[in-house]
Amino acid sequence: MTQSPRVLRAAALLTTVLSLHCGSDTGADPQAVAVPVDDDGTTIVADKAGLTAYIQSGKYLKWEGEAAVHDSVRSHGGSVRTYFNGKYLFARRTGTYPMAVGAMSVKELYSGGSVSGYAAGVKTRTGSGADTWTWYETTGLPDVQYFGVANPTCEGCHSADSGRDRSLTPTVPTATR
Repeated sequence: MTQSPRVLRAAALLTTVLSLHCGSDTGADPQAVAVPVDDDGTTIVADKAGLTAYIQSGKYLKWEGEAAVHDSVRSHGGSVRTYFNGKYLFARRTGTYPMAVGAMSVKELYSGGSVSGYAAGVKTRTGSGADTWTWYETTGLPDVQYFGVANPTCEGCHSADSGRDRSLTPTVPTATR
């Protein structure tokens, strides 16, 4: 059965509207097969499943984190607390940019005093620019609302990085544990 042009346009419009309200997914970086994210050699695949598994494992909790939960200063809303791996902290503390492949942060999103979601950024490719980062955000696993290399929703804010390779965190912890 052939659809009329009017029905096809309406379907395309509905798809566009739904994608705007349900997040966006630009896909994983095909070059990010195994990205080293921990000092102990732990690697992850920077796809939805790899990032979800890493976050659910809680391994990021051994990284240095912000001292306390605080109000978000950007679009993640509510209260947040961010954890940073060693590569991320090294870059921020020394002003060494672009960051190394494997630099990563995990932001816990809070609602009503408990973790309700996560946002993460992982450097998946050398160089600078949007296509060197994979972004991830969920307001409740297993659903991931925003994901992908150079995700336009995430890049809408992170491209305004003040020369810090897409890092918007005002300050990072200054002392090692």
